[in-house]
Amino acid sequence: MKKVAVIVVTYNRLELLKEVIASLRIQSYTDSDIIVVDNSSTDGTNAWLKQQNDLIVLTQKNLGGAGGFYTGIKYACENAYSYVWLMDDDVVCGSDALSELVKSITLLDDIGFVCSRVRSVDGFPMNVPRVYDRPSKNGYIDAFDYIHPDGMLRVSFATFVSILIPTRVVYELGLPIKEYFIWGDDSEYTERISLKYPCYLACKSLVIHKRSLQTSLDFEHEKNPFRLRNYYYFFRNALFTSIKNKNYLRLMKLIAYDTFLLMKFLLLFKWKHFAILLQSMSSLFVFHPKIMYPERI
Repeated sequence: MKKVAVIVVTYNRLELLKEVIASLRIQSYTDSDIIVVDNSSTDGTNAWLKQQNDLIVLTQKNLGGAGGFYTGIKYACENAYSYVWLMDDDVVCGSDALSELVKSITLLDDIGFVCSRVRSVDGFPMNVPRVYDRPSKNGYIDAFDYIHPDGMLRVSFATFVSILIPTRVVYELGLPIKEYFIWGDDSEYTERISLKYPCYLACKSLVIHKRSLQTSLDFEHEKNPFRLRNYYYFFRNALFTSIKNKNYLRLMKLIAYDTFLLMKFLLLFKWKHFAILLQSMSSLFVFHPKIMYPERI
């Protein structure tokens, strides 16, 4: 059995998937298997995957990115891999990306996860993790204290765009919440880990994120109907994460901001935006997913 399970979640983006697989096949670190979780693509992805002899393919109904990573991580844990390396199908990895992650995660004991530096196709920063900003024992915050001499910066949470997690951590803290479907599942999961273990950005590990939108998310000005609908999950998941973590200060800030947006959309007659946000806030009365765990092997 190889040491690292490389998990790629895909849905109807065959050309991008081919690029990420090509970049994974030339990694300098070779003690790994590539596992593709296909959320029932309809664009020829399944036929192409059947022709690839070096991939492990898991096919399921479309459960979103959250459900895809849930399935992939669960499979890796229950098949004795030591680490999972997670990414979407629109990532292109530098040839040493995994090697640098593995090197970094073994430098210190009990690291919860390490993640790569992410750049856009134009070289701008993307998917930037939050620098660890919790107060020290004397009450001060000093980010420079969290810089490791081997090029690692301590962080509080990150995205599933090139992140390496030990499976021992998954067995202890559980799997991602698959019911999140999309957006927020990665920040909830990585924050869950960083509350227990130190986590780091491995600055020498580099990947490119070829997301169609190369700027930060902007619900107020979003015009793409498909992406607009997905903001339902964005707001719902952020609110639920604050409730689950008992972070009531963050929850109050989110509610205040969401309420402000509701009033703004009402005044501007932006009915679609208003309905999506109101629905996401109302869903919290019935949205109560439980954390699940992989089976012990």
